[in-house]
Parts: sequence; C-alpha cells; structure tokens
Amino acid sequence: ISHETAELFSPAFRMFTRPLYSIQVKGKAEEVLLCEVMWRPVEDRTTVAGYRPKARAAAAVLRLKYRDAEVARRRDNDSITIGRDQGCGLVVADQKASRQHCTIERRQDKWVLKDHSTNGTYVTAEGDSEMLLQREELTLRKHGWIAFGQPRSGTTELVEYFCD
Repeated sequence: ISHETAELFSPAFRMFTRPLYSIQVKGKAEEVLLCEVMWRPVEDRTTVAGYRPKARAAAAVLRLKYRDAEVARRRDNDSITIGRDQGCGLVVADQKASRQHCTIERRQDKWVLKDHSTNGTYVTAEGDSEMLLQREELTLRKHGWIAFGQPRSGTTELVEYFCD
C-alpha cells in the first residue's frame, strides 16, 4: 500500500505497517512510498535495512534528431512513439519502419527503447556494436543512432539520440 494510505489507518493498525521503498507511478509527478502491511508473526518477517530515501536523480533529458526535426523529453513517466503513423511523436519516412515502430519511455533516471515492429530496431550506442531488437527493450546510453528495420549502414533514415 502507499504510505499515504497507511497514514489513514488508526494508530492501532498503523503499527503493523513499515516503509519499504519508493516507486514511479504513471500519472504522478512524484515517487510514491510503498509500505508493507505485516500480517505474519514477528519471527517470520524479513528485516528491512530501513527506509532510505533515494537521492533525486539528475534531470534525465532525451533529445532525438531526425532530419531537420529535434524533440526533447525530460519529465518523469514521459514517453515518445516513433514510426510512420502521423500520430507518432516522431514520424519517420522509412518504408521498413512500422506505423508504430518503437517507444522510448523514461523509467527512473533512464530512457528505455521498446521495439514493437515487424522488422526490428537497430540501435548503435557510440563506441559499441550495433544491436538488433525484436520485441525487446534496451536502455539507451549517452549518444547513438536508431535505425528502422535495417542496419544503420543500409539507410540514411536515422534517428540520432542523446541522453543528457
């Protein structure tokens, strides 16, 4: 349960709760502290090291460049869909791209690319080998390129990304 919900309990019931950790919840700007309701005997409980608030992550900014367009994402729970469909946040003109080819979403202080395509997504992080994602996820790092349905060397329709 959330800490906010636990605070609504009477003092007698509240003593059976303990804080665990915070999580990101879609639709909420701030993290939500989770609490456990302890219903087992004391000797059966896992000892929690104690609630430690996480240091606030640096403002993770994602910048995407495609042709003359540049878009940025920076908020918690922010995401962008890339594909041929005009409803996508970033529309690409590659015929090997699916209508809704992939999504990049923020999780904690990271940006995660999720492939939804028929032909796969090729991701090259600067200094690393190219990776093919097929219905998989990958955490984007620093700077690199995204190609749709074919290796980077076979196309000029690339999205360049920057994780600042």
